[in-house]
Amino acid sequence: MVKSTVPFLMYHNILPEGDPYTITKEKFREQMGLLNQNQYNVIAVRDFVSHQKTFDTQAPKTVCLTFDDGYANNFKYCLPEFEKYNFKATFYITTSLINTEIGFTEDQVRTLSEKGMEIGSHTVNHVFLSNLTDDKLYYELEESKNQLEDIIQKPVTSLSLPGGRGNKRIIMAAQKAGYNTACTSVYHPNDADTNLFSLGRIPIKRDCSIELFEKIVSIDRKLWKSMKFKQDIKFIIQRILGNKLYHAVWKMKYE
Repeated sequence: MVKSTVPFLMYHNILPEGDPYTITKEKFREQMGLLNQNQYNVIAVRDFVSHQKTFDTQAPKTVCLTFDDGYANNFKYCLPEFEKYNFKATFYITTSLINTEIGFTEDQVRTLSEKGMEIGSHTVNHVFLSNLTDDKLYYELEESKNQLEDIIQKPVTSLSLPGGRGNKRIIMAAQKAGYNTACTSVYHPNDADTNLFSLGRIPIKRDCSIELFEKIVSIDRKLWKSMKFKQDIKFIIQRILGNKLYHAVWKMKYE
């Protein structure tokens, strides 16, 4: 039997303009309309986890939605679309942004949870975890988890890794802190055998046309293979330059 694979989509800001990871509300609405029109099952990370081992026997048209950072514009523009179509999503929140000018308020985080969205951690300060000492690493993982759990009064068990990549030390620390899953930004869809601490995602960027979006969610193999090859080249360059210099050269905010 051919394995059913699930693409995890990664969103950030929903604004009229911005960096490559920022898309307009019009484009976002068009994308959600396509998912609805084509009868995709749109889920949160926790839903993938709870049904991971049965995906081989389920309808293959499933998409997992994730949002990094915790921008207030996500609440304004995304939640109405999800309620309209009965979609679910996971919001990975950088807790230092809560109650700031650009971030969710505590009430918004609570409302998202009450509306059936999953709340996950994107650490406290959105720093490269591989650069941290053990003490600072545990602080970023445990403190963000505790802060979010205090707000929503539910367990927070999913983590999104700033920079999109982890290592054995980070994963062990995440497990110790009580996480059950970790999302990366490595381009691969997920299936029944995917390591839950190495969940792949693909970013939906500003230049993503509706035609490209449809190929992404339908897992066009040629497209995914091409995108993964280009990403692998970038990872090689990043290892040579280091995290900060790499992102300075590309002039983009790390995920």
